[in-house]
Amino acid sequence: MKIDLESSLRTLHARRTELMNQVSAIDTALAALAAAGITVVNAAEPHPAAAADVTSPVVPRRVKARRVLSEGHRQALLEGRRMANHRRAVDEGHARELLVPSPALSEAAALPRLVKRAK
Repeated sequence: MKIDLESSLRTLHARRTELMNQVSAIDTALAALAAAGITVVNAAEPHPAAAADVTSPVVPRRVKARRVLSEGHRQALLEGRRMANHRRAVDEGHARELLVPSPALSEAAALPRLVKRAK
């Protein structure tokens, strides 16, 4: 097995020259900016109060409990998704349209959603 060191060395020297050219271009740009006295407008200035914030004690924060759906609400969501998927399949021609709604929907449709209290 023969290793060609010359081609590897040439490649590495070419890459080194390219990177040195980039570094020199960056140096000239930095020198030009420093000579012109250009300052960055959007730079955040360090605040003396920032050091005090770091040493301040950590205050615990209350986190609200995760909301959990009731079983009836979860079932209603599942039924709604099932009906939407079936409606989509009917529209695409892959399923037949239901003639009688499912019993779960008919029970829910019979009960009023909001009931006014009698005084």
